[in-house]
Amino acid sequence: MDAVLYGEAGGIARITLNRPDRLNAINTALIGGLRAALSRAIASPAAEVIILQGAGRAFCAGDDLEEFGAGLVDAAGAEAFIADLQTVTRQIMLGPKPVVCAAQGWIVGGGSAWPLNADFALLAEDATLFCPEAAHGLFPTGGMTMLVEAGAGPALARRVLWMGERLGAAQMLAAGLASAVVPRDRLEAEAEALAARLLALPAGSRRRLKAARAADVRDRLECALAFEAAACLEAVFDAETQARVAANWGG
Repeated sequence: MDAVLYGEAGGIARITLNRPDRLNAINTALIGGLRAALSRAIASPAAEVIILQGAGRAFCAGDDLEEFGAGLVDAAGAEAFIADLQTVTRQIMLGPKPVVCAAQGWIVGGGSAWPLNADFALLAEDATLFCPEAAHGLFPTGGMTMLVEAGAGPALARRVLWMGERLGAAQMLAAGLASAVVPRDRLEAEAEALAARLLALPAGSRRRLKAARAADVRDRLECALAFEAAACLEAVFDAETQARVAANWGG
């Protein structure tokens, strides 16, 4: 089964995280597939708007620590994995096409960045954001060290990133981390409707507004991504972190 599904219709590229049995946890296949799918959507002349969603009852349960704990990721693999995570954020935030992220259930760890990266984040009422990296000795990715504080302010950002405080959909909306909250059974339809509204805009308007957002955040985002990548690599190869992950998720 493909870890990421891709489809195009009516000017919309739909990208679906497709490991529902693992709550769409991020392994090497999923992050590589997501990077490739975004590249395909960006290059496609038929796709004007991108929808990113997750199959099943969760959007994304974060990094698949069972893979890490089982020793399946070596030094080169870890570096490539982290690079792909940061590349995905660049594709979403700095790419030329608007991205709508539709998220339900758990929005965890590495996957928690993607709704914040998107131009529009639609959340189901059951959505919950959770960043547990600090408790594991790991480190956030995807620009989260910049984006949570920019949206929600420094006090809440520290509670989320340092203390692992969980935010429900209504809290995310109130904190400026989401665009709208909709009933779970309306999530896909609402994402489609929003994408249709974006398609109805003049192409030049979409292009210029997307470029303006990219220009505003590019330098700060690149600094955050570079720091995160270095901190992630340091954390991944810390002996205490490796022992903690192996003890809890090792094969």
